[in-house]
Amino acid sequence: MAAFGAVPEPAVSGGQFCTFSNAGVLPTPVYYLGKRGWHVVGKPVSEYSGYRLQIEQRSERTFPHTLSLHDVILKFVLESDVKRIILGEEGLWQESIDFGNIPDAWIQYGGGEAFIEIDLGTEHVPVLKKKFDTYIAFKESGRYERLFPGCTFKVLVFTTTEERIEALEQVADTDDIWFCTLEVFVREKLTHQHWFALLGFYALSVTRKKEM
Repeated sequence: MAAFGAVPEPAVSGGQFCTFSNAGVLPTPVYYLGKRGWHVVGKPVSEYSGYRLQIEQRSERTFPHTLSLHDVILKFVLESDVKRIILGEEGLWQESIDFGNIPDAWIQYGGGEAFIEIDLGTEHVPVLKKKFDTYIAFKESGRYERLFPGCTFKVLVFTTTEERIEALEQVADTDDIWFCTLEVFVREKLTHQHWFALLGFYALSVTRKKEM
């Protein structure tokens, strides 16, 4: 199965994060090309062994996380006017932005912008607290506004249970980090009021995709 198209790497010049209107699609696919497929799409036969080895070395533990990220991004793509997606695997986060976290994704959708974090309950809460603190420091330093001019700041955390949400809320000292369970997010409309945060219970403001 062929890979989904990649998001074009944005230009960063003079500390400015340049924007464009075309949206990317989904992260690295779970499936990979067999030898015949590799040949059909015109890839050099000599490079197939290295490609296959890279796939096999990918830890199976990352698959549930990858699938969950696919679910989240696909819902945004289907139910809102997505302009841009920057995945965590993009070198941009380390080469040009490098604020201390590598998000699972950053998305610009009709209605706003947000970092996306997938939490399947495998990380300890103190580790996530440090990640949350780093996000807030990024905003409060003014770097986010300089690199993402005109973009809203929000961190959307998709997790496993409401009990997990309660534990994470206790270490997120800001109303800019929102929590919901993956199950509810996938089941309900994108505009459903299912986001827990420090000061309230929220719904995303979303501009619907235009009908073709």
